[in-house]
Amino acid sequence: MNEINMLTLKEIMPQFHRFLETEGRLWQEERREKDAFFAKYFAEQEIANLEEGTLRELIHILWAFNGWTNKDWLLEEMLRSGLPTIKTAFRQLLYGNEPIAQRFDLVRKNVRMMGAASVSEILAHHDHERYPIWNSRSRQGLISLGVKESQLPKSTQISGSQYASFCELVQDVRNRIADEYPEFTDLFTLDFLLYFISLQRLRPEEPITPPGEAEDFSHDAVTEQILELGDGLGFEVQKEFSVMRGCKIDAIWRSRVANLGTIAYAFEVHRRGSRDSAILNLQRVRRDPTIQKVVVVSSRDELDKFRGEIASLDESFRTSVGYFEVQDLQRALDHLQGLKDILRTLGLLSTESFID
Repeated sequence: MNEINMLTLKEIMPQFHRFLETEGRLWQEERREKDAFFAKYFAEQEIANLEEGTLRELIHILWAFNGWTNKDWLLEEMLRSGLPTIKTAFRQLLYGNEPIAQRFDLVRKNVRMMGAASVSEILAHHDHERYPIWNSRSRQGLISLGVKESQLPKSTQISGSQYASFCELVQDVRNRIADEYPEFTDLFTLDFLLYFISLQRLRPEEPITPPGEAEDFSHDAVTEQILELGDGLGFEVQKEFSVMRGCKIDAIWRSRVANLGTIAYAFEVHRRGSRDSAILNLQRVRRDPTIQKVVVVSSRDELDKFRGEIASLDESFRTSVGYFEVQDLQRALDHLQGLKDILRTLGLLSTESFID
């Protein structure tokens, strides 16, 4: 059983109720509109009729994709999975008989750009009673309420089995809170509270606590996070960019600057394997005159090893290499999303509605 700090909960509830009566109305209305969208287009008999336009709307309304600016690029990447594959994956996710862990992994594996946050958000709109939303906000909210970090996944891109365990944990938390506050009738109402708590922790004096560094990470998931961050910062992004024949980089950010032409930053995600081949690849990438910086993205230990090996190379290359910890990447995304959340609450970023 999960321990909940009831004193913290009692302190936050008056603020939460005031939020629901003021700017929180916008967030509640958004969720009702999304529910209507899923009821209309993701009903069991309708999934076979999914079209490109519906997927475009899906990408625009999911909170998991709020950090993205160029959602057309996201759609293009998703469609590379093939529309029949996408339909099958979504039908299995929502109406299959397999355990949730298996259905969750099926979508993650077969539909490009669908991460744990977006898959869980679709599930949550489909069934408020059984499926919680998993993202860094819900994680932080649970920790603030007293759930031990050790009981929660470290990585944002969780597996199906981890999501199944998360479902059980959140169900238990909701039951304990509902004993005191019966208005928490389902997991969606609880998620709204967790999200509100996470927003309070965006103040400078109480920053978001990032997840502890994971022992391992998904190469593809980190590459997608690099693309999301670049897009959110206003860059044009591209995945698996071929710099020259036989030389490919995981991700690239580009920006056109008046009088300077195009500037670009290349990112190589290194999970494990030969550092020598990765360094050679970076050296070849750096020969492109439009690329100002090549960045290695990995764990802290691996980056230290890269620094040691690159230290003996020529200065022009050494100074062109940057080192980006996976943990810092998630922190950057949290802060970028946090800024957008605050601006939306203030009404400075419009909320798009795609419901007929």
